[in-house]
Amino acid sequence: MPTCAFVTLGCKINQYETQAVREEILALGYEEVPPRDAADVYVVNACSVTQEAGSNSRRAVLRLARRNPAARIVVMGCSTPADRDQLREVPQVAVLVGNEEKGMVATFLVEGVRPGEFAGTARNRPLPRIRRRGDPWKGRDPMDLRITSFEGRVRAYLKVQDGCSSFCSYCIIPYLRGLSRSRPRREVLSEARRLAAADFREIVLTGIHLQDYGGDLDPPSSLLDLLSDLADLAREAGLWRIRLSSIGERSFTPEMIDLLSEDVFCPHWHIPLQSGDDRVLGLMRRDYRRGDFMDTVALLGERFDRPAITTDVIVGHPGETADAFENTLDLCRRSGFAKIHIFPFSAREGTRSARLADQVPPAEIGRRARRLAELESELGAAYRRQFIGEEVEVLVEGARDGERDFAAGMTERSLRVKFRSFDPLSLRNTRQRVQVDDIGPGLAIGRLLEDPEGVEVGGGLSRV
Repeated sequence: MPTCAFVTLGCKINQYETQAVREEILALGYEEVPPRDAADVYVVNACSVTQEAGSNSRRAVLRLARRNPAARIVVMGCSTPADRDQLREVPQVAVLVGNEEKGMVATFLVEGVRPGEFAGTARNRPLPRIRRRGDPWKGRDPMDLRITSFEGRVRAYLKVQDGCSSFCSYCIIPYLRGLSRSRPRREVLSEARRLAAADFREIVLTGIHLQDYGGDLDPPSSLLDLLSDLADLAREAGLWRIRLSSIGERSFTPEMIDLLSEDVFCPHWHIPLQSGDDRVLGLMRRDYRRGDFMDTVALLGERFDRPAITTDVIVGHPGETADAFENTLDLCRRSGFAKIHIFPFSAREGTRSARLADQVPPAEIGRRARRLAELESELGAAYRRQFIGEEVEVLVEGARDGERDFAAGMTERSLRVKFRSFDPLSLRNTRQRVQVDDIGPGLAIGRLLEDPEGVEVGGGLSRV
């Protein structure tokens, strides 16, 4: 039986698409092995959103090639022309598959990558053209990819939208993934129902630009319409939580906030900031300003109890002066983010930001990134500290890495919690009440509300 392994880099959409491709390949009769093992075929879902991400993807491919020189490697996903040129030099790379061709990977394995055809014959082998009428290689729209499960997770990602039409100055995504497009609501609901039937109790809605959902459908729809339908489905199908992966500040209309107040929606929102300075936001071509963002954060704080608001910040965008960076630090302090994802600016060829004047020296970018990281650590600890002494409800993921006597999971507010357990595996995919006693780096530390004989204390155990 031929073997395969999967490596995913980058965003939640990539993780969703890897799962969809995995299901199709395993249905062909391949046996999955861990990426650390020698496999006949490796499938790498690459990311090139930043310069560093592109480099990480190439290094991952090279590691796999060294691990098994006789293997074939299928590289799919986001890659720039420069990335592809370098990957073509790796003899084990059988084919480079763009985002629009991910639905063809299983077909390619049947028709073009057969076990035993290794030994370097894959060098520079092109993917057959797939757009001619009647061509057996006619491609499938990547929006047609489907999943029935989510390997190794208790929370399932559900892709509802792809691409972006905003063309922010620094961003290469519209060139890698195309313009915004949406999955029809009936298909999203059908997949959500399948995942609930497969015993997933939390679904994470993913998209490149979720707030654009539905505008391209016929008839047009909206994210508000989709979430309303999902809330109804959750009550019927036994879903416990619906979480949004990322959403723009303009999405928080009064109607949206009213809907998100329903218990099924997690009070955790990842709202990209990128900069807290109006001039830099203008250079980035973002569609909001500092005051808009702060007003949204304040409103969410008023309507929800301690919402977890996380964000992205780009440090050192061209034109970011010392004062502009201080404005970003100030906004982050005022917002009290639970988590900040920090991206030191790196120019991507083909974007407007790469051509702007006033590029910030790399050493200064590094210094600013370290200052923001210090603030991020402070803010994250302050957010977690609010829950010391309280009971929280945790969706248990299983044993904590490297700590066999500890289970770990996540609350609806994206608070990661670990607690001692004699059998963490038995608690996987259950809902547990945990008393938070302390915090550590990136997590809270608590104790399960049951005594050693397993008698419930305070309604502690609840099978989902």
